[in-house]
Amino acid sequence: MMGPQLADASEVAILSANYLAQQLTGAFPVLYTGRNDRVAHECIIDLRPLKAETGISEEDVAKRLMDYGFHAPTMSF
Repeated sequence: MMGPQLADASEVAILSANYLAQQLTGAFPVLYTGRNDRVAHECIIDLRPLKAETGISEEDVAKRLMDYGFHAPTMSF
């Protein structure tokens, strides 16, 4: 992938991450937003409040996403 295809892929990644961040706002805190609450190429949500309230961990969420055929996101530790 070079030239225009790389630019197109980058644009789609940024648009997709911001769409996801917008959809999740209110349900989960979205971390590392910039001006106008925009994110870069990734959307990072904070699951610590969910874990504190319910005991559901980030690993539980990742496994459940896989149950539904979604690739589990990268998790930080």
